[in-house]
Amino acid sequence: MITHVHIQNFRSFLDAKVDLQPFSLVVGANGSGKTNFLRFFEVLSHQVRRKAHARTDVFVGIHESFPWIRHTNLQDQPMFLRILTSDPLDITGGFDKADGGVKLSTSLPNDGQGVQMYNLVPDVITGIEPIKPAAEVGPSGIGATQVLDILKNGDREELFEEIESHLKQYVPEVEKLSLQTVKQGFKQIQVREKGLNKPTPGPELSEGTRLILAILTILHQEKPPPIILLEDIDRGMHPRLFEYMAPLMKDIAVRMDVNIIATTHNPYLVDAFQDDKKAVIIVEKEDGASTLTTLEDKLEGLNYDEVNPDDLPLGQLWYSGLVGGVPKKIDLATKA
Repeated sequence: MITHVHIQNFRSFLDAKVDLQPFSLVVGANGSGKTNFLRFFEVLSHQVRRKAHARTDVFVGIHESFPWIRHTNLQDQPMFLRILTSDPLDITGGFDKADGGVKLSTSLPNDGQGVQMYNLVPDVITGIEPIKPAAEVGPSGIGATQVLDILKNGDREELFEEIESHLKQYVPEVEKLSLQTVKQGFKQIQVREKGLNKPTPGPELSEGTRLILAILTILHQEKPPPIILLEDIDRGMHPRLFEYMAPLMKDIAVRMDVNIIATTHNPYLVDAFQDDKKAVIIVEKEDGASTLTTLEDKLEGLNYDEVNPDDLPLGQLWYSGLVGGVPKKIDLATKA
């Protein structure tokens, strides 16, 4: 599990470092660098390959789909990264030439493979899918039906039952989760809802229900990615669910020894981190450079003569702008 990252000269980051928790929540204004932070892990994962002549060397090269883009103002300057893990493992690396690659001091956890960035699409999550012997949930949520079928009909039915149990907890109208055979070799998600005399097909479920189901399936895969990146995790969810989802995701991250890093703009989700302020990462951009700071560190620098953090919900404290990470107020007044 990664516990610390230090990034120099990558996209909008000139020089930024921050500690990570098993489940880290990333907040900030639009364009501040939240997605670039997630891209750092995604790029690293997609470009790791071992050199044949050196078992401990890992070379991270240039790739069209996942380029190591330098900061606009530092195109001729070297890049650098440092990653600390709970093993403990200290990984450092960098490169100077634009056509070179990042040479790391040692390999990434799980050889850097399997990091997945999710931007879930509700309509994709519950589509009709061919059943395969091996599957994983893809970036948009495709594959969720396949993974559920593998868990249900394989030897990990307890994981399917855990998904179903949590879904019933978060969406009380749901009585049962199942898979419908649409045609030979193809299935689709369906649920039994209270008061209805036949199952509801997945595409007819609310977007929030489909997103919750996809996240639960991602987390309960038999072999989840070592780093799970979730864009706009709160999309379509009722705020009351956050107080349950956040502890669940933290528990699974610790239990499975994985990192979950999610972005949000929702102050109600930040409220769920009242007792884990170091897990909230605030991204800000000033003069074209993005920075990373934990909410815990921001609160330590707050002037308590102006406000007592204990007097406000954590999300409201962030949303107020007192600790940064929100858009600047726009003056809508117009001159006559």
